[in-house]
Amino acid sequence: MTRLVGYTRELTPGAGTEADAADLTAAGAVRVFTDGATTDPRKRPGLAECLAFLEPGDVLVVSSSAQLSHAVTHFLSTLTGLSDRGVQFRSLSEPALCTDASSSAGPTEVYAALEALRRRLVSVRTRAGMASAAASGKRPGRPTVMTPEKVAMALELRRLDRPMTHIARVLGVSPNSVQRALDHLPRTL
Repeated sequence: MTRLVGYTRELTPGAGTEADAADLTAAGAVRVFTDGATTDPRKRPGLAECLAFLEPGDVLVVSSSAQLSHAVTHFLSTLTGLSDRGVQFRSLSEPALCTDASSSAGPTEVYAALEALRRRLVSVRTRAGMASAAASGKRPGRPTVMTPEKVAMALELRRLDRPMTHIARVLGVSPNSVQRALDHLPRTL
């Protein structure tokens, strides 16, 4: 007897897994395993429990392939392992990546779906890194060349009616950097 077994994980902190779990249950999953957002996506006890629960003839169902894996290589090795055990795979949002009987995708659709998965996973990792940096008080992006001392000097030179190009040359930065730094200052100065 074929069982549909669902798995989902929280891709971003605070996103929750309830909506995905409801979609998987509506698709016919008899049991849904979940993992919360963790700092290391390779350590997911819910996925390990799910993979141990699966038996030959079962179908692993996910709402999106990004829920299953943190990288395309992990996704492909997981699918290979499932196939070796006689377990099929179904993604509700990427039918081209399904290995069950409902799949009829050609190679072009499969490659396109794998590329879309790769881009989605890069986006998830980037957003997670930015959230982690923000939580630790770091601002993402390139550091500013305008130190507090340079801003003070630029402000003083501007009060003396010096042009932006002159101020930039004196400080050794671009005129745009000077302009951005002065634009962020309160107008009362």
